[in-house]
Amino acid sequence: MSLVKFHDHVFLQYQHLWFVWEPVWETFRPVHSVQWTGSYFETCDPYSTDPTDPLYGFGSESMKKVCDLLKTTYMPKLGDAKPVRDLLIGTHTWFRDRRVVLSPCAPVDVASWKRMVGNHARTCRKAPRGSKCTRRSR
Repeated sequence: MSLVKFHDHVFLQYQHLWFVWEPVWETFRPVHSVQWTGSYFETCDPYSTDPTDPLYGFGSESMKKVCDLLKTTYMPKLGDAKPVRDLLIGTHTWFRDRRVVLSPCAPVDVASWKRMVGNHARTCRKAPRGSKCTRRSR
């Protein structure tokens, strides 16, 4: 059981399932993956397809009860969520130097990768200036 903050959302791993905190609903709801669309990360869940469903966002009555239990237990601890740079929920793949869950329509190009990594790029083409490398004389 761990609370983590990824971008603007707080996620909770409870047993083997992942939940996202919905501040508008003031409760947790289950998610299946967090996908990269090419421009932003979005949560993917099959429970939010029919807005007329009385269990919209939860899927079943038992899942709604679990979410209510998580709300009472973890709502006071939302401020203690540890921020993380990468969050893998779902089936991931390698996108250049990162493991990420890609949306089916996400472009796999350099521009999309640069938007994803932002200022946290891990690749380096040139050695940093001012590095103190010693050269051996022959």
